[in-house]
This record gives sequence, structure tokens and C-alpha cells, in this order.
Amino acid sequence: MKRVIILFVLFPLSGWALAPERILPKTLVIKPVSWYAEQRKAWAEAIAQRPADPAAWLNYYAASVFAHEATGSLQQIVSEMGKAVPNSYEYWVAKGWSAGFTAEAREALQTAYRLKPEQSEAYGLLQLISEFDLNKSDRGLFSKGLYEKSQVSASLLNYSYNVLMSLEPSAVLITEGESTTIPLFVLQDVLNIRQDVTILDLDLLTHQWYATRKFQETGIVQAVQASSFSEDVRAWICSQLPDSNPNRKFYYALTLAKDNITSIKEYLYVVGLASLHSLTNVDNVSQIKRNLEREFLMDYLLVDFSGEPEHDAGRVFSANYLVPMILAYEAYVKEGKTQEAAQLRGLMEKIARETGKSQIMADFLYGTNTESIPYYPLAINAKSWEEEMRPITSTTYAARTEVTNAQYNRFLEYLTANNLNDLHEKYKFDFSDYEEPALSMMINYSTPRVETKKSKFFNHYPAVNVRYEAAIAYCEWMTQQYNQAADRKFKKVKFRLPTVDEWQIAAAAIKNPTSWKLNEQMAEVRITPNGSEMDKNAEKRMVSLSEPEILYPWFRFYGLRNSAINTKGCYLGNFKASPCNCPGYRGSKPNSYDGFATMGPVMSYFANDIGLFDVVGNVAEMVNEKGSACGGSWNHSPTESTIRSIHRYEKPDASIGFRVFMEIIEN
Repeated sequence: MKRVIILFVLFPLSGWALAPERILPKTLVIKPVSWYAEQRKAWAEAIAQRPADPAAWLNYYAASVFAHEATGSLQQIVSEMGKAVPNSYEYWVAKGWSAGFTAEAREALQTAYRLKPEQSEAYGLLQLISEFDLNKSDRGLFSKGLYEKSQVSASLLNYSYNVLMSLEPSAVLITEGESTTIPLFVLQDVLNIRQDVTILDLDLLTHQWYATRKFQETGIVQAVQASSFSEDVRAWICSQLPDSNPNRKFYYALTLAKDNITSIKEYLYVVGLASLHSLTNVDNVSQIKRNLEREFLMDYLLVDFSGEPEHDAGRVFSANYLVPMILAYEAYVKEGKTQEAAQLRGLMEKIARETGKSQIMADFLYGTNTESIPYYPLAINAKSWEEEMRPITSTTYAARTEVTNAQYNRFLEYLTANNLNDLHEKYKFDFSDYEEPALSMMINYSTPRVETKKSKFFNHYPAVNVRYEAAIAYCEWMTQQYNQAADRKFKKVKFRLPTVDEWQIAAAAIKNPTSWKLNEQMAEVRITPNGSEMDKNAEKRMVSLSEPEILYPWFRFYGLRNSAINTKGCYLGNFKASPCNCPGYRGSKPNSYDGFATMGPVMSYFANDIGLFDVVGNVAEMVNEKGSACGGSWNHSPTESTIRSIHRYEKPDASIGFRVFMEIIEN
């Protein structure tokens, strides 16, 4: 019971170099460890001046606990209290706190309560020791005392309410630490909220006697044998309970130490202020949106109540809202729900500002990572950047071409011009895997050159040999420059790599999709006899894109849905092509039957129905999942270069480029 939270009385003191302050329970205020360490020194000085002051001793002990002093040091303080202020209320509170979940602790706390039953300092300890004894009556008594004496902050009660509302009926919630567990018990015992939820505190479960009886009481199969119990068993409990109880829903509070859930993190889905354990995929984003929209108490996050401490416990925990809110925000943006996205964005920025996460939130919302790419003004034509984008939804756009050498070289020139040489070295084209003569060829391919009427050189070929991190940096640079441009159309945007789902929807030219899953879309196609795809009298029919034969962006000409070659026998993209009957190649043996032996200039083939060129073939396009690229390339066969194709890569090469997507943050 090393971290139990209690409230201490402060007698006014003055004259100290560092004024001692009241050590409030962590159900009210949570401050940095360094602050508690300083207060430990201040209260030590107070005791030196007034050694018979029991309140000073108790504050000294509390500051020592929260400063993470060693167990031996804490026991020494209690021993000294027994000599300086024996049989005082404060001594018995500290003694009970120090003794953990033992009979000695119970006796000490009960003694303190008999001395001053009206005092709330020991209520948190007594609530937990009652739970340890599985004494529901006493737990309820001290929960009521904590509530009536306002020993849990209003914001922490709201936060804890939302934790409980994140869960399905009859769920099991695993928590850790009194500042998270105590308010949950208060809500259940005093306000009768979510009494169907079984709350398991890891601090208590590490004690065999309690765990065995608690599991029996709640019908949970005991995964941990008696010989397994120790202070290191927490992670084992977290991983084994779901396996031993497959018919129960287990949730994990977002406040749990990460070490406890590392082994099961791939099975955890954030659904609100808790994560659900599931061996199968969960649509957690829908659950998050439902909780934020209908289940959670949110008003307290929007209002700055006067008199609320800077380090109020509930405010400190509110940073945990950012993860589920980010997931919901991304969903709103994709769905074109601009009003919902804007409202949530404002709340996210407020929470981030109040919890010291502003830079992280700015990086997510606007891609402004000023530590990696400092901003310097650059003369850009924002309108031309906007014209390169093609809308998929009202808030999500895709560039009509892959990023070209000319475009990427401008980014590198920006770094050089502003003496950002370290960043230039980090983000330049990567030729480390090439040897001569291929090395000279690729350097020549990527080097910027002044265009002439006769030759544009390779400026308008796709940029390749670019590292994933460099592609991310390029998008961030675009975001910075656009959001500072005076002539921009949109107030704030974010340029970024797409998700796989976004890329596939864009490649298939599905405008305003009903979801971001390709197989869930319907599209109108033209049904014609084989060889007459251009017939104006074609039958029109709605088909599902779940049909596996739909492979190419020209699938709306239904006869070509699974063919990389048109009715004349010519390739419709830049692939690793086999001989064909295209009229221009009959009787010859060209280097390539699709027109290019390797990469080709962007826009060499027809665009898809929303104006995107080369979504299949030419170069595979990186997505936001590192190591994944979509659409195939000049070095992949047509069957490997479809709107469904996802290839893995380990390092940059000449077959991988990227296409930029643009997300409208604020109109």
C-alpha cells in the first residue's frame, strides 16, 4: 500500500527558505516528483523547528512517499514519528500507510479512525483496505466519506465516469494505482454508476489472499497459481486473465504502466479511456465515436472552472483523451464531417495545451515538426499546388501524379539554400545500394537540370530512391510552406502519405466513398461485348468492388476490369511487360512493349476517373505504413500492379516513389 492517497492537515508555518505546502492526495492534485522532493526538504526543516507538530510529520511522510523515497527511509520516518508524536492521529495514519495490506495496517488505520472519525485523511486508505477485506459495507462507508468531504476532484470523477462508460455491460476493468481506482469505487458505491463492472486493481491482485477470494467472488477463473504471486506478476496477470476467461470482456485503463501490457498490446483496441482485449479485429473507431458523442460527460473539458488547481488530478489524466480523439478526428475527416472534426480539433488543441502536448498535437494536425525542418519563407504558388490536387471527399485530396524529380529537388534545394546541410544529407536521394554503371545512371536520373524546348531531361519522371522518412519530411515541408502562403485557398491543410485504404479508394476513383474500405463500395460500370468497350450504347450496371476480378482503375469499362491491355492489344500502364500485339510493335523487338524499359514520365498514360495518373505501374507508391507500397511498378508484372497490390520493401530503390495526399484541416 505504498502509494495510497490521503489528505493531510496543514498548520500555517512561516520563515522557511522554501515554504512547505500542504501535500494533497493524488485524487485531488498530481504534481511532478521533483516538487514532492523539494517539499520533503521543506517539511524536514519544519520538523526541525517544531518536532512535536504531528501535521508536519504527516506532510513530511507524504512528500517522501510521493518523492519515491526508499522503503527503508519511509519506515525510519514512521519510527521517528512514534517517538516524536506517539499515539497521535497522524502517526497511526502514517503507520497504516507504511504497513501495506496487512493486519497491522488495518489495526493502525482503525485506531486513527476511532481517534478522529470526522477527519478524512485516512478515508482513502480505509476504502482500499475494506476492498482488500472484501468488506462491501465498509468500502461503501469510506467511499461516501471521500465523496462528501470532496476528497476526489470533480474533474477526476468525470474522467472516471467516462472510463466506466467506455466499457460493455458486465465487463472486467483492470486498473493500477489509487488515483485511478479510488474514484471508480466512489462512483460505484455512492452514485450507483456501472455497478455491473468488475474492477481489478493490480496493486491488490499481487496479494494471493485477496486475488483468490476476489476471483471466486466475481466468477473469474484464477489464472495465477499461489506460487506465482510476486511484485513482478502484474504483466502476467494482464496477459493470462483473458486467456483463462474467454467469455468475459477484459478492458485495461489507459493509465496502466506500459510494461504491464507490452506482451498483449497487439490485441488491445482503444475504445475510449480504456482498451479492449480482443483476438479478432474490432471496429474500435465506431465505439470511440459513440462514446464521445453519446456516452461521455464532456462539458467539464470545455470549461475552465475558477479555483481549479493547476495540477488537478482529472486535468492531468485528461491527456489520455488525445489517443481516442485522434482516431475519431481522422474518421470525421474521412467521412467529410467537417463540423464534427472542427469541434473535436478545438477540444484536442485545448487538452494538448493544458497537458503540455501542444507540439505533439501540432505535428499531428498540421505536420509542423519544427525540430526536423525549420521554417523559412519560400516563394510558392499555392494555387498551382491546389490545382495538382484532385478531390476524393470534401476534405481529402490526392495529387494527380507521383512526386517528380523536379518537385523533390526543390525540397532539397530549400534545405541547401537555408544551410540545413544535416537535413539535406538525411533526406537526399539514397544511392547507397548502387554500383557503376548503375550509380552514374541513377545520379543522372535524379539530378535537377534546366529544361529546354527539346528536352525536359528526367525532371518530370517520378522521384525514386527516396527513404520513407524523407517522404514524410517532404510532406511536412509542403504543409509548412502552404499554411504560411498568403494566396492559399484553405486556411490549414496537412500534406501526408495516405493509408492503404485511402490509396485504394483513390486508385479506383471512388469519389465520396461510403466508407474507406474498397470492398464495401459500389460503382457503375459499362457492360459491352468483348472488344467493343467504347460502345456508346453500353449497358450500365452497379457492381460491388468486392468482386476479386476488379483489378485496374479502368474497371468501369467492365471488359477491361482484369486486363492490363486495351482492345488494340496495347498496354494501359508502365509494367514489366510481356510481348503484345500492339500495332506499333508488330514485327519488332522493342526494349519494352509498354513504351518504357524502366520509369516513365508521369502522365504518360490515361488518368483514372478522378484525374490521377499512374496509380498502377510506373512506380509503386509508399503509404503511411512504413515498408508498404501500393500499385506495382515498371519492375512488376501487370498481375502484381493492380489497385489491390501491396508490396513490401526494406529500403529505397528505383521502383518505389510516393504520391502526396492533402487533408483539409480548416477551410
